[in-house]
Amino acid sequence: MFGKAIVLIVSILSHLLIFKFIRTSLVYKNRQEVDQILTYLNKYLTNTYYAPPANHSAYNSILVKPEFDYCKRSDLYKFYHPDVVMTDTYTFREAKGVIREALRSSYFDCIPQMYFKLRNTQTLSKHVLPEQLTLPFTYYDQLVHKFKVGQASLCLFQKYNHLPSRHVLSHKDNLMNNQYKYIDSLREKGVDEECIKNATFIPKTYRLFQKQDCIEFFNYLNSQEYKDKIAEEGPQFITKVGLEVHRGRGIKVLFPEETKKLQETYKNGKRCGADQSLLVAQQYIGNPMLFNNHKIEFRIYWILASTNPIIAYAYDKTLIRRCIAPFDKFSLNKEAHVCNTAIVKSTLKQRGADLDLDDENADESELFIDWKLDYLQDLLLQQGKIKDKKWLQNYLYPTVDRMIIHSIKSVEDQITRDSRLAEFFAADFIMTDDLKIHIMEINYNPQTLKTTPAREKQHTKMTQDMIDIQNAYLRSKYLRFKKIILKLVAKMKKDFGLLDQIITQKNIQEINEAYKDKLDQGIKINDDNLFRLIMDENLPGTKKYKDLIQKKCL
Repeated sequence: MFGKAIVLIVSILSHLLIFKFIRTSLVYKNRQEVDQILTYLNKYLTNTYYAPPANHSAYNSILVKPEFDYCKRSDLYKFYHPDVVMTDTYTFREAKGVIREALRSSYFDCIPQMYFKLRNTQTLSKHVLPEQLTLPFTYYDQLVHKFKVGQASLCLFQKYNHLPSRHVLSHKDNLMNNQYKYIDSLREKGVDEECIKNATFIPKTYRLFQKQDCIEFFNYLNSQEYKDKIAEEGPQFITKVGLEVHRGRGIKVLFPEETKKLQETYKNGKRCGADQSLLVAQQYIGNPMLFNNHKIEFRIYWILASTNPIIAYAYDKTLIRRCIAPFDKFSLNKEAHVCNTAIVKSTLKQRGADLDLDDENADESELFIDWKLDYLQDLLLQQGKIKDKKWLQNYLYPTVDRMIIHSIKSVEDQITRDSRLAEFFAADFIMTDDLKIHIMEINYNPQTLKTTPAREKQHTKMTQDMIDIQNAYLRSKYLRFKKIILKLVAKMKKDFGLLDQIITQKNIQEINEAYKDKLDQGIKINDDNLFRLIMDENLPGTKKYKDLIQKKCL
């Protein structure tokens, strides 16, 4: 009896092993050929599109170590497990905050797996980054700058939320420098002044790191005309520092004392061309739109969903910020002129206030405005400043979208082109009391704070909507490449050749075309997604700009 039991157990185990072998053979059919093709694709696409400098150093991030063959394993795993891409979302966010909480609550968080690999020092595991990782949504950009793209990160079946060339928009000196070059290029093409006006998205700015701009600025600053203007209208300029200086830092309103210091630094213009600090002097908007006698600004969140081709979306919900001090154009209080959450925090701290801006139960009604732009429209209708009940749709959103499009176009030849890359931006706008709109600056990786419960809910939904868009483009591309891979496998089997021997120029053209981001294969963005498409280079003519730019203006 005992012997029969042993035989039965051995028989069952044998059948299980045979079943597992057959199942594995079926799942990983043509593995050798698929492996070759994926290795080739990652190498070709990285060499053809984004390849970081070869001298970047090996890097231990706060989470993981880079691995040479990670993409080879990750893409192979996803090829044979389509649900990882087509149904699930594997992501991570290393920094605390609303975005990380939103990702953890809605998707598969890869951080526990990565921590486990680091802590388990006794096991020499190759799987440091999980093979399933599809949409890393990191705060820092180590996967772009410190890992070998196409080998240790940014694999074919991944989409990343950072763009190496984002500084061309987010650095204030670059934003303004590129604006002027863009306007000059349009004038060289002979476009009319109305087009130039619509393409101008920032107030008059002097680049103090450019000798001619600097000389013109100080000539004006030392003129009687300027002295008369500040006596009658108050401050005329603010100065801003370029590079990665945000959250209100580096901004100075040119009050008399600040003006005197600037003149001393530049020797009234004699040091123009010698001082290379990335400082700009921008026209101060002295007639801002006010709410309850406080200056307000609004922030539009937007994303470059892809740069191959350029595809951009803007978010329908808007962040409105109110300056902490009442507005007075002659006030020497920075808090009356600069509306910024960081400045609000700093001011409250100086006053000894114990308001916790991260406490969702704190009473912040006087500091933050949770109403939407719809309420702004109602307010303007009540005040008689507008008559159009569809003013938002007919004027504000088109104006905002057109300005963002022009800002993108001003740097389109400097943007890294690769469908693995994306970026999350925020454009800060100011509206004058006569309803003119200007972009003040563009930030990448903008803050998403828990300033109020409503704002936390809004930022959570925005994060989910960004992931929805990234998934849609990644899934479309995944299906396109799966067809190409299967086609190449069949060709390798038929011709009994290695991939390098059978691949043709036609295959290369198909690969390049498949690598362009577009929504096809029946994939679409969710109906409740609050991002609106504002630019898509896949579309013909002016449709790629939502018809917001006329043909004569291009």
